[in-house]
Amino acid sequence: MTKRGDLTSAVTHAVSGKVAKGAKKAVPGGSLVDGIQRMHQAHSDYQKLREEERTKRLAILADRDVTIERIRAQHDTIKTALADTFNLRKTGLEAQIRAMDKALESGNVAALHVVLDGMVKTIQSSPFKDIADMREKFSDQDFVLRLK
Repeated sequence: MTKRGDLTSAVTHAVSGKVAKGAKKAVPGGSLVDGIQRMHQAHSDYQKLREEERTKRLAILADRDVTIERIRAQHDTIKTALADTFNLRKTGLEAQIRAMDKALESGNVAALHVVLDGMVKTIQSSPFKDIADMREKFSDQDFVLRLK
């Protein structure tokens, strides 16, 4: 059993042979030969285009998978960075509160002033700005994240 493409190629080859070309001029059915040749060419063009489009779809799917993995990696990194940042801020503020309590107990106004200034600076700084900076760096193709 032969494939349709093989049969079309065989018929076209037989029809387009030297003998057929001479017969084409002599026989009024020459347009039939032209028609078969055009059909064969159209079929070949279709097969080629079909393969090109299939290749493009595969490339799109591969790019999609790479992008999804990059987003997942960024998500995990940002999530970890936020957790670490908030834990660090929590630890720092707890230490500042203990220092504030000691300054209040001892009546040291200067120390209280320094501690409150530190607390205000800690509270005013935004960990989300650091995350935005990190996200901007991730978008740079040349950025390399070094983990210690």
